[in-house]
Amino acid sequence: MESHRRGDLTEQIVITELKKRNISVSTPVGGNERYDIVLEKPDGGLLRGQIKTGRLKQGVVRFNGVSQHTNSSGHVYEEYGDGVDCFLVYCDETGEAYFIDSEEVGSSMHLRVDSPTQETSQINWADDYQLDQQWPPDRHDESDPAVSAAIDALDSVEGSVYVDPTGEDSQELLFVDAAGETHRVGVETGWIVNGRVRFTPSKSAEYHLVYCDELNGLLSVHANEFNESVSFRVDSENTRRARSNPVDAYTFENNWPPVVVGTSQADPTRGLTQFIDELEEREVAYNRVERIDEKTAEVHCGELDFRVRVEPAWIEKGLIRFNASGDNVEYYSVNNPETEEWYLVSEDSFQNSISLRIDPPKKADSRINFAEDYLLEEVWPV
Repeated sequence: MESHRRGDLTEQIVITELKKRNISVSTPVGGNERYDIVLEKPDGGLLRGQIKTGRLKQGVVRFNGVSQHTNSSGHVYEEYGDGVDCFLVYCDETGEAYFIDSEEVGSSMHLRVDSPTQETSQINWADDYQLDQQWPPDRHDESDPAVSAAIDALDSVEGSVYVDPTGEDSQELLFVDAAGETHRVGVETGWIVNGRVRFTPSKSAEYHLVYCDELNGLLSVHANEFNESVSFRVDSENTRRARSNPVDAYTFENNWPPVVVGTSQADPTRGLTQFIDELEEREVAYNRVERIDEKTAEVHCGELDFRVRVEPAWIEKGLIRFNASGDNVEYYSVNNPETEEWYLVSEDSFQNSISLRIDPPKKADSRINFAEDYLLEEVWPV
């Protein structure tokens, strides 16, 4: 098989193996990048991956750690260096995919499958580099910039910091404060999208330390700051209301130990209060509103009475999502956590779940529920 066809086949096999494990994979547009794919780690961090074909010779899987191009002098070989974060190697003879950190690879690397005639401590056993053994990467790895920054910051305050000994989460620390109380701290990697810092929070942490390379610093966030997700405003150009979680209020220097300081704290009645305030602010037509429980209200509008349940919403892949958890309600209302726009969705618009699209879809589909069609001001009065 020609080398480029073999390379294309290896790439498809590796991507398939990653997808089988629910690992998010993206490919760069064009062929000018040093890496072949981008992988998303469970903490939201991104890795640039170079895919290589491994060949089994004399009990060893071998692959090259260099790129090749041709100029007037002939073939030129160049190590990838800082251009990639990891190598993903597939060997047809073993039927295995391997994951290797780029720092371990020079111009080539050997992964031993069969026992050698003489064992040494320098052997790289292939089994240790199998994808299932190495993913997710950075298991309590203090060389990870997010973990290193978090440990350095916690070392600077009164108390003691430890790597979580249970090993259940690859990015969690334990912090014992001056009073002797232990707090579980999730170390997250954040990224800036549309003027806001986003991150994927670990579910078991009490505190979150968010490392964002673009900000060159840590954000300190209490778990009670949000229900499903939260983001922090870096600039106000892309947000309608500048009061939404300004990033300066969450820096480690300003908010350690973290307290609930933002507009999105998980007060169960807050969403309903905001919805009622929104009705008053917009001066929409209604007679009165009666609270039924912490999330539900009955609206009296002329001769029409109906119940509205306010649910927390989050943004995922260009969609506003929420869980429909109420009984005996006619409408659900949700708030866009970025723009603070309100939507009103009839209960009979869906069976079990619904999502509202805010980003343009890749292709037209009559089943798409565009968020703008459900704006409160567009559908009121119901």
